[in-house]
Amino acid sequence: MCRRTKSTSVAGRAEAVLLIGLTGGIGAGKSAVATRLAARGATVVDSDRLAREVVAPGTEGLGEVVAAFGAGVLGADGGLDRPALGARVFGDDSARRRLEAIIHPRVRRRTAELVAAAAPDEIVVNDVPLLVEVGLAPTYHLVIVVEAAEATRVRRLVRDRGMAPEQAHARIRAQAGDAERRAAADSLLRNDSDLDDLHTRVDALWHERLVPYEENVRHQRVSCPGASTSAQDYPRIAARLGHVLGTDRLSLDGGVVHVRSDRPEALGPAGFPPLPDGRGHGSADPGRPARVVVTPEGG
Repeated sequence: MCRRTKSTSVAGRAEAVLLIGLTGGIGAGKSAVATRLAARGATVVDSDRLAREVVAPGTEGLGEVVAAFGAGVLGADGGLDRPALGARVFGDDSARRRLEAIIHPRVRRRTAELVAAAAPDEIVVNDVPLLVEVGLAPTYHLVIVVEAAEATRVRRLVRDRGMAPEQAHARIRAQAGDAERRAAADSLLRNDSDLDDLHTRVDALWHERLVPYEENVRHQRVSCPGASTSAQDYPRIAARLGHVLGTDRLSLDGGVVHVRSDRPEALGPAGFPPLPDGRGHGSADPGRPARVVVTPEGG
């Protein structure tokens, strides 16, 4: 973990808030992490809540859901009968995709509005259950994955949500597996113990990584200017850079990520400010050092 330092500042200011993706399998404790981050000062955008809002009674979204799945998905009060809808789409990939095509674009638009309204020094946490499944990891400065053993998750789902054990196992296995989430994780929070232990882990992440990361991005400061990029971090860094710059022309050589792009100015707000010596870019994330060199497309 690199420490904050005043010696690595460069002129300029990023015009982007620090955007954190938070995810985890059902029963892992993602909501508890979101609650604790909000208590520390984060602005939490809850995708599940937004997904409910965009199909609330009277919305265009609800009208599209009814048109796609029939009036049987409505409750007596005219609102969405979520168990009935869930029964229609669970295990039916085609039906699930129809539903996602209605809900996901609306949630993305509302999320973008909330992020745009955030103050420049805010840390915005986007709580997204299916972040990995829908390939959103590269869109965030940092991805937090909350993980717990399947047996622990099943016990929680039975205790807290009244599921039968077999139903809990089915819900868990319908989502991405642990290996897929770990591959997307910049920070992995284990949550097999009690709430006090989880809070300790979240608080350490907040103070030691997220707060300095936000400050570094806002002031365009590289966290570890002399550091190189590790092979372990490279796939996630490359995915982030590729998303920001719109290119797949990346490689890792001697700890340096080489990128072909004509848009190096996009790297600062994305978490990779210019190095003080002007010889490339570095990472603003104190927990993920990197060195990036951009070559023009025609160079």
